[in-house]
Amino acid sequence: MNRILLIGANGYVGSAVARRLRALGNSVAGLARSDALAAQLRASGVEPVPGDLKELGALARSARGFDALVFAPVIPFEEEAPALEALLGAFENTGRPLLYTSGTGVLSIETRDGHWRQENYAEDDPYEAHHWLSKRVDTENLVRGAAARGVRAMVIRPPQIWGRGGSKQIPAIFDSVKKTGAACYVGAGLNLYSHVHIDDLAELYRLAIDRGVAGALYHGVAGEINWRTIAEAVADVMECPTRSVSFEQAGEIWGPMYADLFFGVSSRSRAVRSRSELGWSPTQFDLIEDVRHGSYRAAYGKVR
Repeated sequence: MNRILLIGANGYVGSAVARRLRALGNSVAGLARSDALAAQLRASGVEPVPGDLKELGALARSARGFDALVFAPVIPFEEEAPALEALLGAFENTGRPLLYTSGTGVLSIETRDGHWRQENYAEDDPYEAHHWLSKRVDTENLVRGAAARGVRAMVIRPPQIWGRGGSKQIPAIFDSVKKTGAACYVGAGLNLYSHVHIDDLAELYRLAIDRGVAGALYHGVAGEINWRTIAEAVADVMECPTRSVSFEQAGEIWGPMYADLFFGVSSRSRAVRSRSELGWSPTQFDLIEDVRHGSYRAAYGKVR
């Protein structure tokens, strides 16, 4: 049994990873900066560890007693590197695994007309940065470079995540119905993020902890569906029309950052290294079925 510290254990990704690790007999602890968050962790079977990502010395001291660490908080990107530097220092020369959660947003190509793009990237394919999120690659490189410091540090890059009624993008399309009366997409709606089910992603973390190679980057991809098709499924659930909106209108509906981060780009990826090196094999593929008849209908659908 491993004792694993999971930073971000109350979040969508972190809670799924904690659930998977605990199901396999691991002891999972989570960082808690308040009594309320600690109570939430206890209720889910996760041991709370008092701490704050801005208290770097205390953070490093807390991390030293664990066999592995998963970093999956939702915080400003500029706050990730200082916290990770402290955590990598705590794991230096131990050979213990540390997993950093990035995202395939770093591969984004601006597509404000909603057109399809052919570019598609495996983990170690060369690519030309097109988007402001590519700045996050510096943090990825910090983590991957820690292999030279005796840390089995790795990067996980999820694409669009779905399942269990959660994530950001699909709920955002349901939210567009509340705001406009229609399920919205940008331009032609043929742009997309590749996708993965949250439970399959959690298994990828488990495999990386067990088998992952120091300095590796792992994608988790099970398929891809364009935004217009997802909006059509949402419209079916909500019994409303779909609507193509301009990028400027998308900013009014979702806010400028989310319009740019999610719906005005193309981000297509493949999980070549995850499959060949870790033996990862996703089991859930039908995002549209989950919208029409599964967890998203249950969470957001009209009461009949």
